Amino acid sequence: MARTLSKSRFQKGLQCEKALWLSVHRRDLAAPVSESQQWVFDQGSEVGRLAQQLFPGGVEVTADHLHQADALATTVRLLAEGATVLYEPAFSYGGAFARVDILASAGDGVWDLYEVKSSASLKDVHITDAAVQAYAVEGSGLTLRSINVVHLNSAYVYGGGEYDAAALFTIEDVTGMAREYMRTVPDELARLQDVLEGGEPDVRVGDRCAHPYGCEFADYCNAFLPRVHPVTELPRLQERQLHALLDAGLTCILEVPPDFPGLSAAQRETLEAVQAGKPRVDPDGLAEALSGLRWPVYHLDFETVMPALPLWPGTRPYQTIPFQYSIHVHRQDGSTEHREHLHVGDGDPRRLLATHMLADLGLEGSIVHYSAYERTQIDGLAGALPDLARRLGAVRTRLFDLEPVIRRNTRHPKAAGRSSIKYVLPAWCPDLSYESMGIADGQTASARYLRIAKGLADEAEAGVTLRDLTEYCALDTLAMVRLLEEMVRMAQK
Repeated sequence: MARTLSKSRFQKGLQCEKALWLSVHRRDLAAPVSESQQWVFDQGSEVGRLAQQLFPGGVEVTADHLHQADALATTVRLLAEGATVLYEPAFSYGGAFARVDILASAGDGVWDLYEVKSSASLKDVHITDAAVQAYAVEGSGLTLRSINVVHLNSAYVYGGGEYDAAALFTIEDVTGMAREYMRTVPDELARLQDVLEGGEPDVRVGDRCAHPYGCEFADYCNAFLPRVHPVTELPRLQERQLHALLDAGLTCILEVPPDFPGLSAAQRETLEAVQAGKPRVDPDGLAEALSGLRWPVYHLDFETVMPALPLWPGTRPYQTIPFQYSIHVHRQDGSTEHREHLHVGDGDPRRLLATHMLADLGLEGSIVHYSAYERTQIDGLAGALPDLARRLGAVRTRLFDLEPVIRRNTRHPKAAGRSSIKYVLPAWCPDLSYESMGIADGQTASARYLRIAKGLADEAEAGVTLRDLTEYCALDTLAMVRLLEEMVRMAQK
């Protein structure tokens, strides 16, 4: 008997047949859901509940995903009783099973379907998602007047208090596009059901492993690659380049001939450094790049949040809000001083953060950051705080990005062409590491701070989080101190 596919499994199968097969037959091979991923899922659930306010007075089908039969039976009963708005009703037809976010009567026996997404724009994947749901609904005997995607309105400015659902959400009628795709749904369902009835599909790794969604089976599917220096570490590796390497039987950077066709100059430089087993450095290029530094140097790093639902008046969905910074004042004699600010308590973090930062940065000396992110945060603060814009503009003129200096003038075999500080730091400064830290990446930092900001963390949890945030952000700027010292040293050779 053919398996019924939920809308999520249908989408997974469209992205990768192997991922679909594994999700059914070898779920044990999936990577555990990370803390930051779970936060994204939880935000999506919160957005979905808020969207129900667009159609008040509805009845929710509460049976969970483990009780599909109960959900179907409840939906049939509610429709028979004359419900006009349903939240999470269930439908099954032709091998498709769907839980519709919102189904609202349009009168005269027809209905409007609303699929809620926590994104701030309409995406292609939303069309296929809505189409398979509509297929299940109409196959169950209802007639749909319209098929719609509801997503967050990025222009909505939160005014405080309760959210204004009508302004917070944008409703996009995708009836035409969804109906066009619905023509293919029966064949796609049959194809994917056949996939599930067979053995594990042979699908090679590539772009589909990360787009449109990251795959929880990526580690399993990439297990054939060597642990050290797989070819996937080559910088900016495109799918066609990866497949050419795999077709040639090459899985390790150490095996790739320097003249392998189709590689970029940066990729060839990475091959050279890794295969030589020693760093490649351009001292003259480093010296020229670093000649613009003005001492003392202020190493600056922000931590930020991007809540789907804005938390502070005057902010928008997914607006980036800095809540913490670390500064290491670095003098030419090698001495350093650490300054920091971490916002605690209620209220928008930005004004207090900006005021403290301006004082801690002084008026002279280069402000070193790593990648363009800090520059965008300075610009964001200037736009939000016009009375401080002139002073923040002066800060902007002092910014010095260390990332392109390292990327353009060095190659380290342990970093393998990657310039992220998480790879560059242990390569050049192996005594420093983010491993074993309570917080070791920006996504986790954001998720944990948001738990505090939303009142979800008790006093003990909040205390641990604030301590871990302080240590994590401080390491980011200490890392820049050490990397700059290493670059200065090599520039003098």
